[in-house]
Amino acid sequence: MFEQNNTDRNPFASTNANNALWSLSAQNSANNGSRGGSLPANSPQNAYTTPTLPPSSVINLSNSSDVVIGPMTQYQGPVTIYQYMDATVEARSMQANGAINSSRTTTSTTVSQRVTFTSKLLILLLILVILVVGIILYVELMRPKSDGHAIYFSNNYEHDAFPNLGDGHLVVERDQWGSSENAKNLTIPLKHPIPYVMITHIGVQSQPCYNIYKCSIKMRSIQDAAIAEKALPDIQSNFYVSGDGYIYVGRGWHWANTYADRTLAITFMGDYVRHKPEKRQVEATKYLLAHALTNKYIALDYKLVAQNQTRKSKSPGAYVYSIIKKWPHFHPCGENNNPVCGSELGMAPYPWDAHA
Repeated sequence: MFEQNNTDRNPFASTNANNALWSLSAQNSANNGSRGGSLPANSPQNAYTTPTLPPSSVINLSNSSDVVIGPMTQYQGPVTIYQYMDATVEARSMQANGAINSSRTTTSTTVSQRVTFTSKLLILLLILVILVVGIILYVELMRPKSDGHAIYFSNNYEHDAFPNLGDGHLVVERDQWGSSENAKNLTIPLKHPIPYVMITHIGVQSQPCYNIYKCSIKMRSIQDAAIAEKALPDIQSNFYVSGDGYIYVGRGWHWANTYADRTLAITFMGDYVRHKPEKRQVEATKYLLAHALTNKYIALDYKLVAQNQTRKSKSPGAYVYSIIKKWPHFHPCGENNNPVCGSELGMAPYPWDAHA
């Protein structure tokens, strides 16, 4: 048993202190040998002073306190402790943080892309709107100015426009269907408003036409026959209505037809003793009459008659005649003991057989 020196808190501060410690322990053990405790006789005393002992060494102590075996570390003054994380744990932590940051970055990028796409789409739509508005303004500014009429299309020798009378009923001008250059200048003007409208047909087993190509050929054939065979200056009627619902210009609004100088002659292109007129053909005739009323080419109380009411003829055919008899302006002159058509105007009987 020994008492530690208070002046040196570390019993292993020096080699001398260690040797003294083990020496005292050995002496105490020797003095107590008579009591039964002894060290091996062959154990050298300096073995306890040797700093390095084999792992198999055996130390026997008794009646001792404050015994320290092995190194002991004491710290004087302030102490700072550093923590070192395992590399695997640190890698996992960094990977998790990277995944979170990557997710945040991806989300932020997606939102940014959506905003960019929306902005581009809005800009594109704005450009399209501006283009459409610009085109509409350009068309309106370039549109020909009217002189007061509701609808315009050319008469015999005037070229105003190529309008749509409504519901797709177009007017085909003379130069568009190929009028002959051999036509002579007409000399009898047609005064407005015209009191009579007469409906005729081509007849003579003529087949109806249903497209602008075939109808144009038919118009030229009718004109050539009128000039060459009948010695007429031009085609007979003012207007011709085809099976496709188009209006073909004959002598137009301003020149008298070959039937009577105070009438507007409208001819159905075909033989309507044998064929029924097309719905669009009948509708186109109504549109043409409405246009004539609007522009004051015909009188507000005009009289609608068929050619067979003015002279012995099958024109305009039984099918057409049965239709126009139901129209509001139809006038039953020349039949069922009614006065001759145009007698109230001094037109009968000669003007209905005129060949101007």
